[in-house]
Amino acid sequence: MNPTEQQGDFLRPNKGRLYHVGVSGGKESTALLLWAVHESGYPLDRIQATFCNTHNENPVTYDHVRMLSEKVHPILWLEPERGFVELAQFKKRFPSSQARFCTEELKLKPTRLHLDKLYNEGFDVVVLSGERRGESLERSKLEPYDLHPFFGLPAFKPLLDWTITDVWAIHDKYGIPKNPLYDEGASRVGCFPCIMSRKREIRMAAEKYPETIDAIREVENNFPNKNGFSSFFARKITPERFRTREIVTADGEKMMVPSIDDVVRWSKTGKGAKAYEPHADEQVGSCQSGMCE
Repeated sequence: MNPTEQQGDFLRPNKGRLYHVGVSGGKESTALLLWAVHESGYPLDRIQATFCNTHNENPVTYDHVRMLSEKVHPILWLEPERGFVELAQFKKRFPSSQARFCTEELKLKPTRLHLDKLYNEGFDVVVLSGERRGESLERSKLEPYDLHPFFGLPAFKPLLDWTITDVWAIHDKYGIPKNPLYDEGASRVGCFPCIMSRKREIRMAAEKYPETIDAIREVENNFPNKNGFSSFFARKITPERFRTREIVTADGEKMMVPSIDDVVRWSKTGKGAKAYEPHADEQVGSCQSGMCE
């Protein structure tokens, strides 16, 4: 019996049950979609996949999601109220690890609106998640099924005890390629670049997709706040000696922050920002939302 079926107390009977898969174009969500379609035993017409368009994705990821929609299962695109840049301008700042409003506004809220609509139409919705224990200490403590903390719906994590080898194996089993960004050096592909990007990912973006850096520079330098500038990456990401832009805080304090060009310059240094090291891989942070991979 499926773990979802054991949780009958979570599910009110009505005309049907839907299993929702949030697809980001990343490895775990792709593995989850493949599992749901090919191995779960769920009727295909009861599996619904969605993709939240943050308006901050690499074109490679958009193409990858379209391929999944054609070859694996139809994927419905959901749109946020405001895209990434428009949202940052509305908030008068870019998101950060301490103010991670991007995931909530760009992914969680559009998904909740969609799931609420299905629920109000009389469907029992089970939220499938691709979270794995091996991804972090926090995720190692997760239970396989519970109530989703944001959606308030029964949630099942079928990949919880999978290894990264299992994730790639199901790609190979069903002939689905990985998102090409992984082979180019990305550790995550949801949003590009993400505010939580690793050092090597920032360097890769600058080398392979310089138009992305150009776009960030343009937004940074034309920001609708009193400084006319806002840094995409948090101030503490880079050592002080790399920060070249002076801003004035709401309290009137002057502060040096890094421009995107400062961050790129730092990304080309090794550990400790001492010298260039091709394989430097200092992580800026990690996202625990479960919506980005």
